Amino acid sequence: MTLDEVIRILRSPEGRDETRRVYRLRVACDLATQVITLRQVSRAEAEELVDALEKLAQQFFPGSEETFRIVYGRRFQRIIEETFGPSSA
Repeated sequence: MTLDEVIRILRSPEGRDETRRVYRLRVACDLATQVITLRQVSRAEAEELVDALEKLAQQFFPGSEETFRIVYGRRFQRIIEETFGPSSA
């Protein structure tokens, strides 16, 4: 695929929509990270927040459950453990 083809795809209505969804998910994850690391929520609320982000990702990108768990799930698990300590479960 050439650079021109990539640019054409990204400028198409579908490409712009996907770019917008990726951006919104990234912003939501960044905000959640800040909320968790600043301890503005409890551990249980942080875990609920991550569950809500997973649902948002599924809304934006149907069938993305496994990708979310791999990319963001591990990241948030680490952030929660660093913030609140290891899980007692």
